[in-house]
Amino acid sequence: MKGFTRATEEYSTANLMSVLLITASTILNEAFEEVYKSNFGGTDCASTMLDVAKNNIMVDAFIIITDNETWEEDIHPVQALQQYRSRINPKARMIVIGITSTGFSIADPSDMLSLDVTGFDTNAPSVIAEFY
Repeated sequence: MKGFTRATEEYSTANLMSVLLITASTILNEAFEEVYKSNFGGTDCASTMLDVAKNNIMVDAFIIITDNETWEEDIHPVQALQQYRSRINPKARMIVIGITSTGFSIADPSDMLSLDVTGFDTNAPSVIAEFY
């Protein structure tokens, strides 16, 4: 699992994808501690696809959880996903969970393999599981 983090070098404004030590066996309070100690930075949602494409990693789904920051640097997340699909996995899905509703949309509404979720109530996990 990775998170959007700010470079640790003093005076740096670079945004990075940093490894979070969270696995399927991590208990909830350990996951909270791992997230809490991270130095989160700008949210470049395209960086998730760019990062795995650069490293030729095969993934089934990109799951982006954001507070609705969707800042983009050089490429829109939809374009990055299309590039990833053309190079590595044409069936890769994208699920974007915006924890607050501020009128965001990252996923392409015409893409049957992409889903935007706004808010996160008790029904969200089942909706995501059915989509995935």
